Formats: sequence, structure tokens, C-alpha cells
Amino acid sequence: MPVRGVAAAILCGIVLSSGAAAPAGAGAGQLASGGCRRVVVFTLPGVTWADVERWRPPALIEAIERGAAGSTSVRTISSRTSYASGFASIGAGSRLDAGFVSGSTAWGEGGTGGGGTGGEGIGGGGGARGTGLTRGLRAAGLEELQTRAKLAGYGALPGAWGEALAPQPLVAVGNGDPGRPFPTPARAGRWTLYAAMDTDGIVARAAVSPGLLEEAPGAPFGVRSDPASIQAAVDDALRLPCASVVIDQGDLTRADRLAWTTGRTPAAPRARALEAADRLLGHLLEGLDLDRDLLMVLSPTSPAWAREAHLGVAVAVGRGFPSGSTLQSASTRRPGLVTLPDVAPTALRHSGHDQPSAMNGTPWTAVEAVSPDRMKAAVELDAESVFIESVKAEISSAYVVFQVLLYFGAVGFLGWRERGGSDGGNGDGPLETGLELAALAVVGFFAATYLAGLIDGHVLGRVGYWLLLAAIDVALVAAAVVFIRAPLDRLLAMAALTTAVTAVDLFMGAPLQFNTVFGYTPIIAGRFAGLGNTGFAALGAAALLTGALIVHRFDGGGAALGAAAALFVGVVVLDGAPQWGSDVGGVIALVPGLGISWILLSGRRPGFRLLALSAVGALVFLALFLALDLARPPQSQTHLARLFLDVRGRGVAVLVDTIQRKAEANLRVFRTTIYTYFVPPALVALAWLLGRPRGRWHRLAIAAPRLRAGLLGGLVLSLLGFALNDSGIVIPAVILSFLVPLALMVHLHVARQEAV
Repeated sequence: MPVRGVAAAILCGIVLSSGAAAPAGAGAGQLASGGCRRVVVFTLPGVTWADVERWRPPALIEAIERGAAGSTSVRTISSRTSYASGFASIGAGSRLDAGFVSGSTAWGEGGTGGGGTGGEGIGGGGGARGTGLTRGLRAAGLEELQTRAKLAGYGALPGAWGEALAPQPLVAVGNGDPGRPFPTPARAGRWTLYAAMDTDGIVARAAVSPGLLEEAPGAPFGVRSDPASIQAAVDDALRLPCASVVIDQGDLTRADRLAWTTGRTPAAPRARALEAADRLLGHLLEGLDLDRDLLMVLSPTSPAWAREAHLGVAVAVGRGFPSGSTLQSASTRRPGLVTLPDVAPTALRHSGHDQPSAMNGTPWTAVEAVSPDRMKAAVELDAESVFIESVKAEISSAYVVFQVLLYFGAVGFLGWRERGGSDGGNGDGPLETGLELAALAVVGFFAATYLAGLIDGHVLGRVGYWLLLAAIDVALVAAAVVFIRAPLDRLLAMAALTTAVTAVDLFMGAPLQFNTVFGYTPIIAGRFAGLGNTGFAALGAAALLTGALIVHRFDGGGAALGAAAALFVGVVVLDGAPQWGSDVGGVIALVPGLGISWILLSGRRPGFRLLALSAVGALVFLALFLALDLARPPQSQTHLARLFLDVRGRGVAVLVDTIQRKAEANLRVFRTTIYTYFVPPALVALAWLLGRPRGRWHRLAIAAPRLRAGLLGGLVLSLLGFALNDSGIVIPAVILSFLVPLALMVHLHVARQEAV
């Protein structure tokens, strides 16, 4: 190494170990960083884009105009992200549920720095009252964080960012304590420590003591962050060569917590808190060299006071994030949307450090804005996400209740007629027609929910959205009745429509899977792109019905079987290809499920060899999709490639943890979803329709053997989907929503044939 390089390294080491500051009066932007590229993460806890649009803080507006903007999905593991969870996930670069651990406080351990002495002190920033920078502060509660991370199964490593950045310091600045004097551990608010600590829970430099606060009657909890002190602490942090910084101005946290504690949401304290945070952000914009440094502004939590979870703000200003662009990451593959675990990978990439394997987030990137008004688009995205999430449960419940009533009504009516209660035994009466129309409505409802995604539901409101869904479903059924004569052909058209709508949607980037009733939302953040588990079940069932009805209609001819085979292969490709469905569990279930179904449709019985070939086929498809995914750029790779790379880097334990986590999710869904109560009555109705009158199942083998084969194949697919997907019981429930209507219409179809 050249002599000058050795000297520079020695000098840097001396500076880092002593906490030496630049000469007083030097601005942050005037300070040399030895050629390092640093990152400043400025947090806005509980702030949404609606808040920004309402109050339009000038510094934040400037940052938005100068860089890339988008929304942050703040969901970690629990349904609501606590302050501890949000900041800990930033530091881990992975989902981490910190709950309200005892580490909400911190205890200084030795050392002095930046004019301060361990706790409160005077110094820094040209004589302003402040805390200085404490060296070697330990964040409490590390063992609990590590235990929670291990139990969650995501492989998260608390403090991974601070560890990967070393020896460059990661500095924590900010105090969100709810009041003075120093609160009890359970009441403290030093959340930045969780983002800035290393894996031993040590923060290289920190300014988090109560010295940052001043008495302020009328402010939340009677205190606020002293502007001069926190500005001096930020300047002290930026004087450290190569330092990156995590900042929480503090007032937003207190305002958010007070609103949550009291159950009231007065706007004035939140507006004042955002104004105070914005002044500090303006100071950063003036001081940072954004040709070299990176400023990331984001909300680490949803508003605690809000009844529903929201998306947060995300802004990046600096190299690689041009003015007017939109944020995206490989985690979401959605323009305008990033996640909390993406923050640390973004920071490490900018500062030139390798991303550790424990981080499963991916760096933010800038893409061309979809909408010229990025703020309005972000506000609309949050409003639609919150609205859809609020109606999903009630619509799903209504759908289940409607089906249960329909099937019990059908069984009751048909049983009464079987016992001689009616002479209309030819299946052509008005009640039979009504049952067929209701069955068509059940199958068509999935397509109706996807098509409803073309319209913003939150604009219509709850009543308007319900009416829209009903109108689309009724229109689909009416069109089938008007243009198609035979009942089973109508069912074929409805199943084919569902398949086609889903396929076209996946080709276009799955806009109709996103923020729809049977799709997924960024609020839950289980999936952001591709085909979700419910969508997989609907696509698989609809394709199976389509294939079975085609083969039935053309009497099992070779052309019909070829068409069914092509359809099934196409569905597998759509479901599993990384650029479309990117659904790993779906491929593993679809290949044997549809393969066995096709064998049954061809009139053969699947033996052990065919079953084994189906399983091998699933692995072959999966390997092909993995190879295709690995060949794509890192920013475009899906969770399949990332899981493979993670297993290769950290061992098979990662795969075991993933399988265990999915099994636990399966069990959790089983205990909480209404679909658990739907499956038993649906199976009872299915068994009755296929078994009564006595001998009906055997007569189906003569009257409609391909439809009987399709029903068997559907049951196989539902079992495989249940076992291989973390949505568990939801998969067979959705598939039964196609199979029971088919069984009902087949029952009536056979009754008509027998009456002739």
C-alpha cells in the first residue's frame, strides 16, 4: 500500500477511536469523508403520504422533487409494526418483530465523545446545548430480539447493518422519550439504537440522551426535541469521517404515541411535530453532499393512533435516484413500493459494502414514474390498500355464507324432490334453473373481483364497491345465459373466463391481483407481485374445470385431450415463471395435480409410476424456473432465486426454517380464517350431490365420466395445495368453490338425461 494510503488509514483509525471532531464552525457539507460514501436515514414515524399532502412540509417537498419517491410497506411480522420492530427491521435488513422489548431504553457504557460524557453533557455544534456523541452505547434487550428473530424463521440478524458497515461508524441520533426526567425502561423511546447497533448490541456513536429534550408545556408529554441540540448532534455525527447516521427527530414519535395513548388524533400536535422534523431535514439537505452521499427519508411505522395500518413515506435523494423518478425494489417488483428490510441493503450498496446473507431485503432502485404526480399516486395507493384490506374479510365471509346457504338449500330441495316431494324430476323446473344460475354466480365471482380492480374501490365507498361486485357478477351470468344455451357450456365459459382474466393479468404484471379481494395488498405484505395463494387456487381450479368440460363436450377426443394438456402446461408456466406468477408452492402442487387430472380425463388410472413421474415433473419445472430466475438481473429476481442463494450462502438450515415458518403459517391460518368453517359443509354437499340418489356416483361413470374425472382431479389438487402452501385451508376452500358448483350442475345434468 502506498505510504500516503497507510498514513490515511492510520489517521482514520485514530479519528474513529478518539471521536475527534472537525474544527468548530465547519458545516456538514464542508467536511471531508476521505472519499467515503455515507448514508443518512431520516425517519418520520407514523407519517403517511396523506399527511405530506395535507401539510406540505417544505424540506420534504424539496427532497421529493430532487429525488425518487414511493411508499414503504412497513409490515414486518405482526399485523401492526411497533417502533421497536420498525427500527430493528431497518438495522437487520430483514423482517423482525421486536414487539415492545425491554431494549426500548439504552445504557451508556464507558467513553466520552464529541464534547459529551456518556450521558447528558454540553458540547458540539458551536456551543449549543446538547449531548455530544456517546461512544459504545449498548442497546438493551438484545437477547430478546435474537430470540424473536430465531422464532420468526426469517433468518434475521439484529444489528446486521451496523456489523456490515464496521469499521465505519453507524450513528444513532434522536430521543423519542415520552417526557422528562429519564423515563422507566418500558417508557423510553431510543428506537434509533436498534437500527444503528451491531450484532453485539453496541452502537458505535449515539446521541440519544434526555439532553436532546427541552421542557415545552402543551407539547406531547410536556417535552420536545431542542432544535439546537439535535442539530448539533447531527453535525457531530456527520463530522465523523465515513459515518452513516440514523435519525429520529423525536417529536413525531411522541405525538404519535400520545394520540395512541389517549385515543384522540388532534392534528395540531402532529403538524407541529412534522414541522420540527422538517426543519432538521432542511438542515441536512443544506449540509449533505448529495453528489456523493445518500439521504433516505422513510416512515418506519404506520400511525399508531390509526385503527387500520397504512403505508409509509419513502424518499431517496442522491446518486442513482434522479429527480422525478419512482422507487422500487426486487422485494416488491412494484413501481412506487419498497419495504423496511430494503433500507440496509440500499445503504450498504451505496457505501460500497457487501450485503450479508442474513439480510433478505433488496436495494431500492429508481424507475421511471408511472404517474406525473407521484405524491397523489402514493396517496391513492395508500387509500386503496387500506380500503381493500378493510373489506376483504367481510366480502370473503359473505361469499362463504352465500355458498353454504346455496348448498344446503340445494341439498334440501333435491333431497325433498328425491323423496317424492315434487313431480318435477326432469331437472328443468324454475328452482333447478335458479340453482344453476347461483352456481354460475359462485364461479364467476372470482373474475368479478379481478375486474372490479380496474376501478378504485375507495372512491366508490363500501356500499358502492359491494354494488359494483354484484353488478359485474350478475352481468357475467346474464351474458352466459343470453349467449350460451347449454348449462354446462355456460359453466365452461365462466371457468374459461376466470382462467383467461388471470392469465392476461399475469402477462400484464398482475395489476388485478394487487389490491383486490382475492389478491394481496401491500398492507399485509405477504406478496407484492405475481400470483398469490388464493389466485393460484382459483387459477388451478378454473383451468381444471375448463379442461374437464372441454374433454366432456368433445367426448374425450384426442384434440380435446391435447387442448386440455396445452391448457394445463400453460397454467403451470404462468403460475411458476418468475416474470409472471413466481409461485413456488403452486408449481409443486399444480404439476402433479393437473397431471393426475389429465390422466384421469384420458380414461386411465394413475399408477405408481405415473405418480412418481408427476412428482419428478414438478421438480423439473421448479429447476427450470429457478435457472430462469437466476439468469435475471438481481433487481428483478424473485424470492425463489433469493431463497436458493440464501441456502447456498447460509446452509440448508435456511430452507428448513422456511418450511417450518410456512407450516406454522398454515396452522395459524387454519385457526383464524372463516374458510375453515366452509370446507366441512362444502365437502358434505359435494358428497351428497355425487352420491344421491343411491348409485349416482356409478351412473356418473356412464353419463359423464370426464366430469367425474375432473372432480376427482380437483380433490387431488386441493389436497396438494393444502399441504404445499402456507395459506393452508384457504386453498381447498377456494377449489371447492369451483368443484361444488360443478357437482351441482352435473347432478342436474344427469337428472335431465335420466328423465329423457
